[in-house]
Amino acid sequence: MAEQRNGDGFPALLGAALRDGVVDDEAERRAVAAFRLARDSGDRATCPRHEDDWRPGSA
Repeated sequence: MAEQRNGDGFPALLGAALRDGVVDDEAERRAVAAFRLARDSGDRATCPRHEDDWRPGSA
């Protein structure tokens, strides 16, 4: 089944159900900054586990 990109369908409905409509912009900026700092630190402990990598495998 092709993923819909126009905001319709299950992904959009699920996202709307999980959000309460209020986005704290400052908290989002801090979270992204913390993620980038951890990612770019080179610390192997910040690498995702194989089980956490949901990207499709190479065929």
